[in-house]
Amino acid sequence: MKPELELAEVTEYGVRFATGAPVTFKYLRNTEKAPYFGSRYGQDIEPAGRYILHNPEPGDLPSRWERGIAEFRCPLVIPLSGDPEQIYGPRGWKATLARHFKARGKVLSRKLRRLGYDGIVTVHDGSTREIVDLEPV
Repeated sequence: MKPELELAEVTEYGVRFATGAPVTFKYLRNTEKAPYFGSRYGQDIEPAGRYILHNPEPGDLPSRWERGIAEFRCPLVIPLSGDPEQIYGPRGWKATLARHFKARGKVLSRKLRRLGYDGIVTVHDGSTREIVDLEPV
């Protein structure tokens, strides 16, 4: 039997993020493609999607950054890591999801979408961290 996936919940800037609870929030996103580092940052296993950050009042943005409003009908909210020192290691959120769902990349994202999730929100120390918009994948 597969172990349960650890879920999390956080309220940040007055916005509540909880698994399965609809949420609308302001985001920032770097539109410049990140260099590929493979397993160093879990890019070889990470779910496919649009990576964004929750930030309602970012001020002036540098070029190549955009702001917008995201809406998740059914997010999956999970801890960033079982060990804060290993965010990208075997106990990090990317590795945890890949192990739990026995998939990676686009396949992982499609599995999550079939389960009804349209976003992933990672949290640590009362704040959101990496957020992945799974639509469209």
